[in-house]
Amino acid sequence: MCIRDSDVAWKSLNKHHEELCGDKVEVLKTDDSDILILADGMGSGVKANILATLTSKILGTMLYEGAALESCVETIAKTLPICQVRKVAYATFSVLQIFHSGEAYLVEFDNPSCVFIRDGKIVNYAYETREIEGKKIHEYRFQVQKNDCFVLMSDGVIYAGAGSILNLQGWTWEAMAEYTLKCTKKTMSASRLAVMLSQACDELYEEKPGDDTTVAVARVIDRRIVNVFTGPPKEKKDDERMMYEFMHTEGKKVVAGGTSANIAARILGKEIVTKVDSRNPDIPPMAVIEGIDLVTEGVLTPVSYT
Repeated sequence: MCIRDSDVAWKSLNKHHEELCGDKVEVLKTDDSDILILADGMGSGVKANILATLTSKILGTMLYEGAALESCVETIAKTLPICQVRKVAYATFSVLQIFHSGEAYLVEFDNPSCVFIRDGKIVNYAYETREIEGKKIHEYRFQVQKNDCFVLMSDGVIYAGAGSILNLQGWTWEAMAEYTLKCTKKTMSASRLAVMLSQACDELYEEKPGDDTTVAVARVIDRRIVNVFTGPPKEKKDDERMMYEFMHTEGKKVVAGGTSANIAARILGKEIVTKVDSRNPDIPPMAVIEGIDLVTEGVLTPVSYT
């Protein structure tokens, strides 16, 4: 069975003139799943940041420990501080859990619906509505496929442009979903997609966001294993044993640091070949050791993604 993994990235814009963001994203990895949480605290600034942080931390901690959703929502309802103005403790949230088996679980409370893209199309999937502690929760359970793309968002995304470029309407969910679909045809990187969507929101707000605005992107990929060797063993006599274990592990091999590279070359009986890139004189050069996928000096290295 092919184990599924997640390529996850997010980008937030603070409300104009606010130093703290009222949205909070948490990413957790359990033994059998990846969990992405986006919480949006009521209002903006410090209070919203506290509400969003508490919500995301409570959800993350409890879900990581295997707690049921009912327990999570009940705990949030009893824990969040009460707003003295509105007399409610309020934070919205979205939770996406992708299991390595390919199963997925999505929970949404008052956030805009997740954008789900598969095979170049926007997918609408059925959900169940449950009421927990007076809150209506939407729940989705489905199977994921490789290259599925999910975008969670705070409501600042669909309000982008309201009152200025897009008059009173703002960027509708449908328009945002279509733009996301268009972007996925140019890139499948979660980080790049998050940047593109966030930049579009910033432009619609004319670089003065009227609300905290966050997009969190998860893309389903096959699991990739990377092993990094950096820093020598405490005892020199352990060099050979360590390199043997390193070379016999599954996945890509990365050696970081000049000392580590010299140890690897010596034990493997290979030569270190330095690649000098004259176009980037300020960036330390990469090196090559036969049998190692990437050799870097340990601080900064240019990397080509394929």
